[in-house]
Amino acid sequence: MNAPKIARSRARPRSSQNARTGLSPLRGLLPLVLGIVLWQMLAFGNLPPYFPPPLEWLRALAALWSSGNLVAAVAVTLRDFAVALALSIVIGSTLGILLGRSRALDRLLGPTLEFGRTMPAGALVPVSVLLLGYTSSMTLTVVVLTSFWPILLNTRSGAQRISQDRLDTARVLRLSWWDTQYKILLPSVLPSIHLGTQIAAPVTLIIVLLVEILTQVSGIGREIAHQQSMFRSAAVYGLVALTGVMGLAVNWFISWAGYLTRKYDSSSAGGG
Repeated sequence: MNAPKIARSRARPRSSQNARTGLSPLRGLLPLVLGIVLWQMLAFGNLPPYFPPPLEWLRALAALWSSGNLVAAVAVTLRDFAVALALSIVIGSTLGILLGRSRALDRLLGPTLEFGRTMPAGALVPVSVLLLGYTSSMTLTVVVLTSFWPILLNTRSGAQRISQDRLDTARVLRLSWWDTQYKILLPSVLPSIHLGTQIAAPVTLIIVLLVEILTQVSGIGREIAHQQSMFRSAAVYGLVALTGVMGLAVNWFISWAGYLTRKYDSSSAGGG
């Protein structure tokens, strides 16, 4: 009779702790919000034109929205970001699993991978432009080759640490190759894939913007460079703040997806 009461009493602090954890990112934004409010309050003084108040940012973004330029730029950037991140997850997790489960393949490709992951994105842009031109394919090539490394490295590490007991269980149960991959291997490396994705996502967004600024292909980066060349400080600040909001939304979404991967992994482990 006392066991259910104890379980309930232990569950309450855990739920309240999860609620506090979910609100912690919002509390972390308070210094930024206070700084923006203080900036707006100081705008009544003689601030230089290169430091426009936040309300001017909103007006500039509203003007870009009315002209249709903002919607088109955001759509292109989000499309390239989503496609590049998806390709990075597929390529990075696949190579990571192969390298993590094959010591010979890891030794064979290890030096090449170490050389490739140190290549800066800026050095890849001229070569990609020569080969592919100023196209979305060029953007995706540069972004994927730069941002899939955290996923690959974390997945390889996770694949190397798979419990031998799980693999022995698959052999004892005579699971097929597909069932072994789906029920044993994938749940074991999902947390590593999520961790790599959480690291790669902001890098992917940054590289997309960098390529757009350097090559002047369509997107928010090109719009930032254009507004900067016209000395429209309020529009530049507004677009930069918009990219920050986009990055925050992406981080929250990936954190939520990580909850699903942890749930999938625990259920699979429990079932095994």
